[in-house]
Amino acid sequence: HLASCCQPVPGDDIRGYVTIGRGVTVHRSDCENLLHLEVMEPERVLQVSWGNKPNSTYPVDMLIEAYDRTGLLSDVSTLLANERINVIAVNTLSNQGQHTANMKITVEVDSLERLARLMNKINKLPNVITARRVRNGASV
Repeated sequence: HLASCCQPVPGDDIRGYVTIGRGVTVHRSDCENLLHLEVMEPERVLQVSWGNKPNSTYPVDMLIEAYDRTGLLSDVSTLLANERINVIAVNTLSNQGQHTANMKITVEVDSLERLARLMNKINKLPNVITARRVRNGASV
């Protein structure tokens, strides 16, 4: 069971937390929730590793901050489509006072390497300030 708070993907450094009734939940090693659990119940945190599960995809939230412009969402969507990335959710908020836009996009990726390549390409789009992976459920 993969933790929804930190959304681990293959390539991430991970650890497990033994839950009551649901088995082991896998977290990223830097997950704030896991770090808290480790302090409270260290005996329930254990080392785990990625198994071989070919053709699996994992949901990941990304935050994109950009200077707002016409066609920004279209450019991001086109890039995702060209990379054959499935989009699960999009939330966009424009700040007209600062002329910026913040997008939270949930995508499905098969590896950390693919996610890194994707964020690198998004960061090269015109007007994009930064594209990064969400840590522990940050909102737009």
